[in-house]
Amino acid sequence: MDPDPTPARDGALRERELIVSGRLDRAIVHLGAPAALAALLQAGFLVVDTFWLGRVGAVAIAAASTGGFVMWLAQTLGEGTANGAGAVLARAVGAGDAAGARRAAGAGLTLVVWASLAILALGLPLRHEVFRFMGTAPEVSEAGAQYLGIILLGMPAFFAFAWIAAAFRATGDARTPLRLLGVAALTNLVADPILIFGLGPLPALGVRGAALATVGAWLAGAVAGWHLLAERGLRPPILAFLKPPRETAAALRIGLPLAAEGAVFSLIYVLLTRITTTFGTAPVAALGVGHKLEVLNYFVCAGMGSAAITLVGQSLGAGDHQRAMRAAWRTLFLTCLPVGALTTLLVAVPHRAVAVFISDPAVVAAGSTYVIIVGLSQIFMAAEVVLIGAFAGAHRTTGPAMITVALTAARIPLATALAGLGWGVEAVWTAIAVSTVLKGMVLAILWARWSRRSSPPAVPESTGQTLGAPLT
Repeated sequence: MDPDPTPARDGALRERELIVSGRLDRAIVHLGAPAALAALLQAGFLVVDTFWLGRVGAVAIAAASTGGFVMWLAQTLGEGTANGAGAVLARAVGAGDAAGARRAAGAGLTLVVWASLAILALGLPLRHEVFRFMGTAPEVSEAGAQYLGIILLGMPAFFAFAWIAAAFRATGDARTPLRLLGVAALTNLVADPILIFGLGPLPALGVRGAALATVGAWLAGAVAGWHLLAERGLRPPILAFLKPPRETAAALRIGLPLAAEGAVFSLIYVLLTRITTTFGTAPVAALGVGHKLEVLNYFVCAGMGSAAITLVGQSLGAGDHQRAMRAAWRTLFLTCLPVGALTTLLVAVPHRAVAVFISDPAVVAAGSTYVIIVGLSQIFMAAEVVLIGAFAGAHRTTGPAMITVALTAARIPLATALAGLGWGVEAVWTAIAVSTVLKGMVLAILWARWSRRSSPPAVPESTGQTLGAPLT
């Protein structure tokens, strides 16, 4: 990378050496463990919000959960663009292309600015329509629109936070994103009860307080990360987005399918919520609680998927095709260990798991069936998320994204059909589980076939002008 012998640059060189030529398990743990812990801290945002809002009541949980699906939609767009820029950066780091790495960082900032402003401009005017579309009760719709409005205003901070974390992971540094998320999580942990219930002269803001705490946490993490980027020589000029570097197109080609896949996934949950509302407010609240429990596993998978992006990307950048292929499978195996353990625990005591958040008997009953049915699919979710990361590291995202979009969309007709057969809200839970199993199986088959059929990509010597294999 850069000849400047500062401790930060020396650390970057050591991390690159570990990723491209060190022991594979050590490299996976080096990247994956901090990324998974960071992802769990991110899940903690949702858990802490749900814990405190459960003390406010079922309407507050339903409002934040329903608005949270739209927040998730916006977040997946931010994470998709961030991972696209991170994949380009990882390939440049693996190839030892310092100039390309700096341009990739500028591409990331460009996508942060323009994509977050587009989400803000589109989402704010439509936030009330979202709740009308989902058919939530009037009190849920009003509180949810307030929550969502604040969240959307904070999206530029989230996009910046996601990109900065992806940039550090792309260089092989997964500990800095963990520290940044620790700053954000602590901010949220302290601010949540104060803003929700009030303290001294501060009024009780309810769901608005939860939203403000979340936005404040994103902003704290983004500001801290922006300062640290300079130590790696990756902080672009603040106005770099006005003249996007050529790597922006590559980052967009990789990130757009990831963002679209995540966006469709979130939209499907919006439609599933609409189906769930036909069974009453308690099942809607149960969907929110069940989803919060599920994301404990999801964010572990997401952290390991981020590790797969870096491992596959840097290995291919260094010209080691076989290591890249092995890294994906080994990362998946190591991901299944904690996911299987946590799933076993939740399925063993589903009522207690749901009751941590809310004591309403109807919500606990519906949420318990969610935990049991959806829990059976969690290992397959690990395969889906980790292998999507592996495909991103290989700069091949379009085909896998199309497959996951199609199978996720199948949840709607399946849930509708099962509900028509009198399955009740379990129709929704079953549709989620079945589609998750299919996605994990299909992506595993696709990665195995691509690994056998593909040849090592032609990676030229570092010239500062190229990032490696062509994109598909």
